[in-house]
Formats: sequence, structure tokens, C-alpha cells
Amino acid sequence: MAVRIPFAPARPRLSPLCPAAPSTTAPRGFAPDGAGRIHVLAIGGAHQFAHIVPVACELERRYPGQARIFVPARQDAQAVRALARAIGQPLPELVEMRLPPMAEAVLPAGLRKIARLLVWAERLRQAALILCAERTTTILRRLSAQCPPILHIPHGAGDRAVGFEKRFALFDHVLVAGRKDRDRLVAGGRVNGADCTVTGPVKLSAMLRQAGARAPLFANERPVILYNPHFSTRHRSIDRFGRRLVEAVVRDGRYNLVVAPHVRLAKRWSARRRRAWEAMAVPDRVLIDLGSPRSNDMTYTLGADLYLGDVSSQVYEFLVRPRPCLFVDAHGADWRESEDYAMWHFGEVIGPDADPVAAIDRAFADHGAYRTWQKERMRYAIEGIAWLPDGTPVLKGQPPVAAAADLVARIAGLEGAGGLAIAA
Repeated sequence: MAVRIPFAPARPRLSPLCPAAPSTTAPRGFAPDGAGRIHVLAIGGAHQFAHIVPVACELERRYPGQARIFVPARQDAQAVRALARAIGQPLPELVEMRLPPMAEAVLPAGLRKIARLLVWAERLRQAALILCAERTTTILRRLSAQCPPILHIPHGAGDRAVGFEKRFALFDHVLVAGRKDRDRLVAGGRVNGADCTVTGPVKLSAMLRQAGARAPLFANERPVILYNPHFSTRHRSIDRFGRRLVEAVVRDGRYNLVVAPHVRLAKRWSARRRRAWEAMAVPDRVLIDLGSPRSNDMTYTLGADLYLGDVSSQVYEFLVRPRPCLFVDAHGADWRESEDYAMWHFGEVIGPDADPVAAIDRAFADHGAYRTWQKERMRYAIEGIAWLPDGTPVLKGQPPVAAAADLVARIAGLEGAGGLAIAA
């Protein structure tokens, strides 16, 4: 049955980013040229790209021309290109999912992702397989039974309940970073065990290859504190704690501070509020980053000495090298026995009115009490992680990008199609 939308899907004009227009008349279902084609939807924001683009690039390397990456806008295409260059991999064809001009003008930003999926649904389904890192894409399955398999790589290995929600049941296969997420998804009835594979951490694997070339965050020897608050109003600490933290660290003078919230947080701020936060930066002492590429590429999680936050999954990226952690409970959560707050056992949990510097001092002094649990939990969350005697993290076993590409290629029917041999 056709899905009606409140505007006519105009044919996007052709460009290097939009090589062909989506059909508005063809029946729903698989196009004749969709055999073996893999459509990778990078529509959830740049913070998700490193979880999925490396797999698309690996597929392009093995099977040139069989993968396409769909992005919402030109800036997303630029971010995907930059990531492919950074990891040194070939870039698949990029397609910009333009909306009709009227829709761009009248739709609020929060509805444009769904609108793009509706307008481009027929084109997106003209594939053997769809791969995504967000869950709104499941609307393609809900609106039409004639949909190719949809595979999902979650963007992060966090513990919040939303990371294990009911839309997982709409995916044909889920590829996760470690046993932690697989066990919870299966136990919660979200997926069948046969439909969830531990392939390892795609983003960590891709980013760690570049880690050696990163410059220090500050031109001094003071320890670096990373403050990484989440955007969720139910969990975030920045409103009650953030300014006090900056003022306390500046006044104390013994630490450097990076304030790098989840990139979705500041996107909701007014220009005035952004300017107010950026004005708190202090040269070579306090760095305020409200959403640059460095917030997504592990620059800060690899470069800091202590993690301070609330519920962001980036703490698992930080703990590729076990280091002190500190968490702020700004909402009186009942967290001690909750899987949704399992990360809060990596360090002390403080209230928003606590003395920030005193808590930081304790976190450094008491890290030995948490180190063993940090490593144990990381082994459970991140498949294959281990540490050399000097503390350098390594990922043992099959590289996660290759493992994910193997599985995607098999399901898409590309095994033995002239690319590299697929491991059994």
C-alpha cells in the first residue's frame, strides 16, 4: 500500500552527490539492479559515522561499486569524505538525500530525517541490504513488507536503556561491539541469538590506528580532565554542574579541562548560550568544544587523564586505556543495581553540589580500587580488547571492520563475487 506524505517528492536535480533521482512511480520492492547492492545510511549525525563508514569503505575496497552511502546534507558528505581519508580507505559512491524545497523550508529539523526516509524509500529499498547505525531507518520496514534485510551497528557500547529498545526487533541482524550488548539484547527479548553477532568495535578499531599521530591537547604538563556530559534532559549534568566545574578548575590551577559534551547537546542551544559557554575558554587551560570533529574522533577520550561525565557511551572509548573516572548524578537516580548505569561503577558518583576539585583529587588517588573492574567490564563490552605491558590497547582476533564487512557481504550475497575471500 502506498504511503501518502504531505508534499510531492520532487525529483532532486542531479549532481555528483545525487547521481540519480528517486523514482516516484515505480512499485515498492527490489529494483532489478539491486542484486548485491549495499545501501549504507549515514543519516544519524557525524558522531555515528565512525561506527559504520569504515565498514562501507572496506566493502568498497573488496567489491568496488557495490556500496553506496546515503547522507542527509552536503556537510555530512564532507564529514564522510574526511573520515575515509583519515582511515586511508576508498570511498563508496555518496548520495545526498535532498528534500523538496518546500519540505526543507517548512519542516522542523526533528522531522526531516523521517521525511527523507519517506521521500527516498523506494530508492533506498533498491538494494540487497540496508546497513545503518541509527534506528529511525526501521520505518522502511514498518511501511512496507517489501524491504531488503536491514542490518544495524549500534553507535556506541553504552548502558542506557534506549540502547536496548524495542525497535531492535525490526532489524534482520545486529552487529555489536561485545558480549555485553549481545547478552542484554537477547535476554531482553529484543533479538534472537542467531540474529545478533559480536563483530567487535568498529569505531575503536578504526580510530586506534590513528592514535599515534595525535598531538597533546595542551602545551603544558598539567593532568587533563575531560568533561563529557550527555544531551539527555533526564540524565545530563551540565545544567547544575558544568559552570561550577569550570570555575573550580580555573581557580585551583592544577588541572587542564576539556569541556566536550555530546555533540547533540549544543545543537539545541541558542547562539547566545553557545557564546556564553565558549567565552569560558582559557588559553592553554580550558578548552570548550561544542561539537567539532574532535568531539567524535576520540581526540579527547584518548588524550585526557580523567573522564568526568554522566551517561555517555564515550566512557567505554576512554577506557581503552583504564584511567580514573568520575560521574555526576544530577537527578537522584536509583543507579546502584541498574544495568542502565553499569558504567557508574567505574569510579565515584557525586552529586551536582559536590566540590569538583576535591572529587577529581579523590578519583586520581583512588583509581587503583577501580582498575580491575574497569578492565573486566571492558573485556565484556569490547570484544578482543587487551593491553600490552606498557598499557597500550590492542584488539585481538579478527579486525572488527573486516568481521563486520564479512557478515554484511554474506547476507548481501557478495561472497565469492570477485572480492577478497570471506572468512568462515
